[in-house]
Amino acid sequence: MYTLCSNITIAGKRLEGVNAVEIESSIHKLMATATIKVPVTAVLRHKEASTYILTASVINPGDRVVIKLGYNGSLQTEFVGYVKQKNLCTPLEIVCEDEFYQTRSRSVTIEGKKTLSEILGICGLNVGYCVGLTVENFAVDNKPVSWVLGKLKTEYGLAIFFDMEGRIYASEPYKTIAGYANYRFRYNVIKDDDLTYQRADDVRLRIKAICIYRDGTKIEATIGSDGTEKTLYFYDVEDENQLAALAHAELKRYSYDGYSGKIVTFLQPYARPCMVANITDPVYPERDGRYYIESVRTEYGMSGARRNIEIGLKV
Repeated sequence: MYTLCSNITIAGKRLEGVNAVEIESSIHKLMATATIKVPVTAVLRHKEASTYILTASVINPGDRVVIKLGYNGSLQTEFVGYVKQKNLCTPLEIVCEDEFYQTRSRSVTIEGKKTLSEILGICGLNVGYCVGLTVENFAVDNKPVSWVLGKLKTEYGLAIFFDMEGRIYASEPYKTIAGYANYRFRYNVIKDDDLTYQRADDVRLRIKAICIYRDGTKIEATIGSDGTEKTLYFYDVEDENQLAALAHAELKRYSYDGYSGKIVTFLQPYARPCMVANITDPVYPERDGRYYIESVRTEYGMSGARRNIEIGLKV
């Protein structure tokens, strides 16, 4: 028997009961978000004392939020961040963001030639990992750090996100692996209706490769003649021939025999973006494979708990 449990604290005060929790994170988004739904009047525990109060009156934007979920008293930290806003409805909705929330209130000015690590340092960020990229003309005139991160993501094709320790990661997509989760059809996969199995020969894709050099100049190469266009970024490759070779290799990597789409699972095993899903099928073992997890939506409430996991490239 598995019994759901939670430990949710806001500004050090523990919520004794919640209606629902939804957490979303993705390698394609700068921030992870969480929405907590609680009764308008709730029990708050602080220093072992419980009181009934109007929930909205003691929750404010900027309050620290920690969400832990699990089964049978075994909890896993699912989200760490801050209250962004309160939606005064019934039940009360508390909208939260991860460490990205803090980047909205700081502004910076940047000029001249800088490495990506230097730019993130100027932004006052704790760097977990960043790609060795140098940019020549990245001019920022008193803009919020959140704007700077958006510009880096857009112009250089970076996957930028924060971990639950508040460290920032800025790398080429699919380069960071944060762990593994094992899934088996008809065992711990509840639903696979949104999952499709593709054949490499059926993939129609055109790769547009852009190389950015240290002086800010760019070259491009395109591989594939039809289908959906996907833009990929590279840094300081030797010449157009090498860029074309890299684009061809990426086209082969995206054209694989395997799954794409989403699966629905229980809370266990734990999963988050940048992890690898090891999927096995006892009925069709030839379809077994490992896939990069692109996004996860975790839902927890009175009716149960589920993870909606979107898988991407086969690794």
